[in-house]
Amino acid sequence: MTVAAVTPTDVATASPPPAAVVAPGPGAAQLTSGWRIQSSATAGTSGAEISRPDYSATGWLPISEPETLMAGLVENGRYPDVFYSDRLKSVPTDQFGVNWWYRDQLTVHPKHGGRTYLIMNGVLGTADLWVNGTKVADRTQLQGAYSRFEYDITPYVHDGANAIALDVAKNAPKTYLSDSQLDWNPHAPDESTGLRFAPQLAQAGAVSLRNVHVNQQNATNLSTSDLTVKADLRNDTAAAQRASLRATITHGATRVDVTATADVPAGATRTVTLSPADHRQLHLTHPAIWWPYQLGGQPLYHLAASVRAGGQESDRYAEDFGIRTVTSDLSPVVPGKTHAASGSRRFMVNGVPLVIRGGGWSPDMFMRYSPRNIHDQLAYVKNLGLNTLRFEGNLPPDDMFAQMDRAGILAMTGWQCCDRWEDPLTKWPDALKANAANQATRVAEWLRNHPSVFTYFQGSDEAPDAAKEQIYLSAFAAADWQTPQVASAEYKSSPKLGASGAKEGPYNYVPPGYWWAQGPQTAGDDPTFTNAGSAFAYDTETSAGNTVPTQDSLNRFLTPADQAQIWDLSTTKGPGTGPNLFHVAASYGSYTKTARMGQYNTPLWNRYGPWTDMASYQKIAQMGGYEVTRAQFEAYLGRSKDPANPSPGVIYWMLNKAWPSLHWNLYNYDFDQPGVYFGALKAGEPVHIMYDYADGSVKVANLARTTQNGLTASARVIDLNGTVRDSRRVAVSGLASQDVQTVLSPKVPSETSRTYFVELTLTRNGGGTVSRNVYWLSTKPDAVDWSKTLGSGSGAVFQPDGYADLTGLQKLPAATVKATASTRRDGADAITTVTLRNTGHGSTPAVFTRADVRRGTRDGHVLGGDDQVLPISWSDNYVTLWPGESQTVTARYRASDLRGAPPVVTLTGRNLTDQTLRG
Repeated sequence: MTVAAVTPTDVATASPPPAAVVAPGPGAAQLTSGWRIQSSATAGTSGAEISRPDYSATGWLPISEPETLMAGLVENGRYPDVFYSDRLKSVPTDQFGVNWWYRDQLTVHPKHGGRTYLIMNGVLGTADLWVNGTKVADRTQLQGAYSRFEYDITPYVHDGANAIALDVAKNAPKTYLSDSQLDWNPHAPDESTGLRFAPQLAQAGAVSLRNVHVNQQNATNLSTSDLTVKADLRNDTAAAQRASLRATITHGATRVDVTATADVPAGATRTVTLSPADHRQLHLTHPAIWWPYQLGGQPLYHLAASVRAGGQESDRYAEDFGIRTVTSDLSPVVPGKTHAASGSRRFMVNGVPLVIRGGGWSPDMFMRYSPRNIHDQLAYVKNLGLNTLRFEGNLPPDDMFAQMDRAGILAMTGWQCCDRWEDPLTKWPDALKANAANQATRVAEWLRNHPSVFTYFQGSDEAPDAAKEQIYLSAFAAADWQTPQVASAEYKSSPKLGASGAKEGPYNYVPPGYWWAQGPQTAGDDPTFTNAGSAFAYDTETSAGNTVPTQDSLNRFLTPADQAQIWDLSTTKGPGTGPNLFHVAASYGSYTKTARMGQYNTPLWNRYGPWTDMASYQKIAQMGGYEVTRAQFEAYLGRSKDPANPSPGVIYWMLNKAWPSLHWNLYNYDFDQPGVYFGALKAGEPVHIMYDYADGSVKVANLARTTQNGLTASARVIDLNGTVRDSRRVAVSGLASQDVQTVLSPKVPSETSRTYFVELTLTRNGGGTVSRNVYWLSTKPDAVDWSKTLGSGSGAVFQPDGYADLTGLQKLPAATVKATASTRRDGADAITTVTLRNTGHGSTPAVFTRADVRRGTRDGHVLGGDDQVLPISWSDNYVTLWPGESQTVTARYRASDLRGAPPVVTLTGRNLTDQTLRG
């Protein structure tokens, strides 16, 4: 999963992988090297032959790690630049109609008298498993995205060369409990067939160590933590074994050692529990507490466990964990005022009520994974001020959760919708029920000690029925799961988990005021509140739909003809109008209509005025995306403390996408940052001032850890011609962490121009500007027809002539901006600082001015071609300034991404002539 994958480049054929070498010591090793793939149409179907160590795999395709078939084919150069334009359609799908082989050649040196186990971690599709000519497992069992099956291969493994082969049949998400990306993008041609995670080879002596984990019981004030270590000791020999378990917990200067001895009968498993009742040192005073990043640090404790039998180490295990407490409840119901009958879902971390602000995460379309790519995505998440990622199925490798642990970003996990997972249990055969229990056990045991994982949703669009819920809850209880479980991502209930307190939708264009509306008309009559608007309850997936990438990004994955379809004037004739666009969802159904730009472009055309080409369209589309995304996040923050209809959280649908996309993302596959990105960034400021579209008030919010004092909020209402129509200031103090206050209400006099601005500023005594926020508004507000809008995922239906009038922006005179830029190094990073100053002598604002860092020439010009530096984190962007005002913005990026070129900065704006300056 790399940025380069979306640009035309030469793709090298993968080099033949070396055979994996597995050391004879105890513990498990990831089988990530030595793999090859081949179609059964070429290799045949004899597992007994293909899995022999002396089999010649000449002509097989080497892959760098276990992955899907499409990932392997792309890695081997079969489909270069497969995401450019509509090339994905040219990949022949009939090649996946037959089974494919995965084969790993490895060198193993088994320990004398020990045991060797092969652990299979997830198969997309089904597979027969062969080891050294022997069939070990059948596809009726070996299936499931998150399944974990362990096979004792001691009788089959050799000292020296060994081979593993899997005969994999095509994935079928409607048949198996598998993974798919639903309507996020077209499905991969292979339906994501292949190995979901790397298999493991584990070696142990007489006693194996399994299911090792730490439970915690924390004091309410976090002053103490009682830790309990649990482990299963398994004896796979024919004789009873006396085993000694040792667990060591470390963090900084803290070191806790505890031991226990247990007799394990032949062929049996015994659970050993080490608790503070017997080991006082497991009672920690003043433990290091893990927090979401905006509220504190992310200290991690390390658990190392080992078991000895027969006088020698038999097995070992290690993992990190964090000490923190997560609780959840439903907000109180105010009779006659609360929309949601059971209240809204709320989460508390370490006793702090947290406003969840996140995005829905998507893996790469071919399930490719890169730790560096994830590091860069998480840097974007923190740059945006978000605190949560939602995983609707499609759980990533463990490395991503480990990175989130270290970054202090929360993970909202759960099963996915719309596939076999959500069929009623009566439609599941017994084998599928067993597979569901296996996967639930695996997921619970995998995620339970990651401090970033704060909840698990046991249903997505549907809540589980009683029998299915029992499968899940039994598995999670057996795994000692300690964080809240929720029934559904919609406002539904399950028998034991009860009401979810969450809702979903809408998924397409709505104006900014939609999110802030709070009257009874916003609730509708659907008890699930699906596609019911405005900021109330916990919305697990919603956004205003299409995301128009910047011109730089469009050039990377679309032809000029493709691009012309985006702004084509036929897209302004109402919902569903315009050409079908390929880089959106596969289905052009009525519930989203995201594949045709009409639902998005029609209100843009009516609100902002006409465009004539891509350049003029870009100016409008980026402003339109900025304002609605800012409003969405601000409304869910601004309404979070509402006593009757609080909005405890929102998940933007989506954060990222599986491929270069034209909808549902805050940043694109290539790390492009369109207007929606910077609208979210503005709303995600730690201490923030915002405008309430519903009543015209100004609110301030504090997402930082400490109480804010000594603040002053100011608001100016400014005409298009620069006349200040209203100006107000008020002192703000005692703004507690996670609090929101309404501080003032500016007035809009009748003589104000039809399109006007509101400039909000929050300053600190002696400390400069804390938050600055500029809105472009209209005395003719948007008028939504709520009766026709609610329940429709296609977005807002406007009343006749119900569009706000922002066309005055097209009449703005040209602005004059003088800018300076400089770049310094900070380790491996470069930091470019840009100061913008409106030097005009009149009253014309420089509206929506954007800075980009590019690779340049020595004489200060852009290098040309794809010269934009990405990924990059900006402090702010798309700045609006009046004459005499200035603002400084900074950007951080890897210095190596300059590729040896000097940095230059380009400026663009709504009414600004493009500029380039030395960086």
